[in-house]
Amino acid sequence: MSDLMALALKLAFLAFLWLFIIFAANVIRTDLFGRKVSTADLAATPAAGLAKPPRQRRSSRKSPRVLKIVHGRQEGLVMELGDGLMIGRSADCRLILDDDYVSTRHARIVRTEEGYLVEDLGSTNGTYLNNERISAPLPFTFADELRIGRTLMILEK
Repeated sequence: MSDLMALALKLAFLAFLWLFIIFAANVIRTDLFGRKVSTADLAATPAAGLAKPPRQRRSSRKSPRVLKIVHGRQEGLVMELGDGLMIGRSADCRLILDDDYVSTRHARIVRTEEGYLVEDLGSTNGTYLNNERISAPLPFTFADELRIGRTLMILEK
């Protein structure tokens, strides 16, 4: 093999190595700080605080209203559920968990006609409802315990 060919292979290997390092750094940055949301994306989604809340029915008196953290670094924290709640480490989540085992956008709780559903958003470490890892949206009631990372949560009125 000629010296010119060896030099070309060394430079190509070095270029691929730097591309890998840049890609890995970008993934780490995105995981730590989240993605930037443009104003066009915000305009495309309905305004969360401007719409009138739906009228509550009598059955909603029995439905949970708050999510309470019962174990973890933020023990005792209580969050209003409203129509739903995004949970993770990202700044765009309503409930930001200070936990190394929580993904940027880890899970969400969504309000439906029947009650609340909890859904894992493809997290690395999983979302557990009553100590069973969930892979599809499942009903979340007063009798259930939700575990995300080292944080344990329950529903309350």
